[in-house]
Amino acid sequence: MKYLVLSLLVLVYSVSANQKCSGNPRRYNGKSCASTTNYHDSHKGACGCGPASGDAQFGWNAGSFVAAASQMYFDSGNKGWCGQHCGQCIKLTTTGGYVPGQGGPVREGLSKTFMITNLCPNIYPNQDWCNQGSQYGGHNKYGYELHLDLENGRSQVTGMGWNNPETTWEVVNCDSEHNHDHRTPSNSMYGQCQCAHQGKRGLNETSNESL
Repeated sequence: MKYLVLSLLVLVYSVSANQKCSGNPRRYNGKSCASTTNYHDSHKGACGCGPASGDAQFGWNAGSFVAAASQMYFDSGNKGWCGQHCGQCIKLTTTGGYVPGQGGPVREGLSKTFMITNLCPNIYPNQDWCNQGSQYGGHNKYGYELHLDLENGRSQVTGMGWNNPETTWEVVNCDSEHNHDHRTPSNSMYGQCQCAHQGKRGLNETSNESL
């Protein structure tokens, strides 16, 4: 029995140690945490970042640092098109952690900035990640208040060695980040999208909003 208890303690520690963020919802060094995955589906997405005719995406919407946000952050009113945070930019910084069985280790302290151009809806196969609910303070199955599904149309995410890392997040200015790394879309690039005159609440904020 003693060995069984010890084994269980080791197992619990090894699982929790993979996630650096803790609490409910999760935080790391005082910052809000987000879970990440990556995808590619060739569609222009729920912010309309593609030609008005058809469903194709702009080239930059396939190959730049863009993301689909979980519903509560994309639009707290549950809109599925032109959400209030379309075109907003979020800086993600890796914690060195990841969700056990869902990713792998990435060095701590790597920061990249992604523009929201799509919605991660709470439907199959997204329920574990994007099921934060419709109330502020909600979190997904793994304890994160925000999930971002990162566009990987040209291997821009996996090419960095990112394997669904756990991150902290903060809202930043898109143009400033674009000037630092052109893989982050600029405001003028978002201006091409069908939802260009909507969204972007908190564009000039320098810290994350409370969810």
